[in-house]
Amino acid sequence: MNNDQLLQPEDAQGRASVEDDVAPPVPKQYARAKLASATDVSRELAKLYREARSGRIDVSDASRLANMLSILARILSDSELEARIEALEQRGSFH
Repeated sequence: MNNDQLLQPEDAQGRASVEDDVAPPVPKQYARAKLASATDVSRELAKLYREARSGRIDVSDASRLANMLSILARILSDSELEARIEALEQRGSFH
């Protein structure tokens, strides 16, 4: 008896049976959230907090996601400051 025979039951004629009612794998779906500004990130953090408090998502998962959102908020803040500094430098170079 080989490994395939151990894994699948055989019918009366010695053929391995195949399950007809096995559903195909479901493709991964990704959540979409607008995260283009610090305000957007703040809203998403608040939503995440509410979901964790209500038990809809595990607190440890919420903690990891909140950490990623915190990093994103810092990146957005740094980008905004960078753009402001660049605008001031350009304005100062023309006077």
